[in-house]
Amino acid sequence: MKSKKKPGGNRAVQSSSSVKTTQHTTTGPADVHALLSRLDNVKQTRSDAWKACCPAHDDRDPSLNVRLADDGKLLMKCWAGCQPIDILAAIGMDLSDLFPKRERDSWSKPVSPSQRWIPRDVLSALTSEHLIVLLVAEEVYQGNALSKADMNRFALAIGRLRNVAREVGGHE
Repeated sequence: MKSKKKPGGNRAVQSSSSVKTTQHTTTGPADVHALLSRLDNVKQTRSDAWKACCPAHDDRDPSLNVRLADDGKLLMKCWAGCQPIDILAAIGMDLSDLFPKRERDSWSKPVSPSQRWIPRDVLSALTSEHLIVLLVAEEVYQGNALSKADMNRFALAIGRLRNVAREVGGHE
């Protein structure tokens, strides 16, 4: 065993060569430009940070902060309280888009569909999102303009339906 000094302290830390750590090779940071290109009113505040209007709510004054962290992850915070999953769904993205891609991310253990979802819950969620899409289609067919809030909710429904299609292996 070797003894190393811990940065910022005087204590010695024992490290053992028998301890294995898993290293994942990344293919680069998360694609911040893919995210920013889907947002409105984007303004760069630092070399690694931006402000934009949040797509998950009716935002006129940018309340969404986006930052590219040193480890390649994208961090986001909506000061109105929107959750990242809802923000991403509104622009057709998902949480995995906030993280750097790793070489090992392309494979996952096969799981039978019966282990993934409870059919009643899936149908309930799909019915709600399809209803939103149908209502929007009816409004557009009748020539009615949609409010910003309606457009945001429509985008959220589309994002969720796309995520379901991707999850079950359907085409977008």
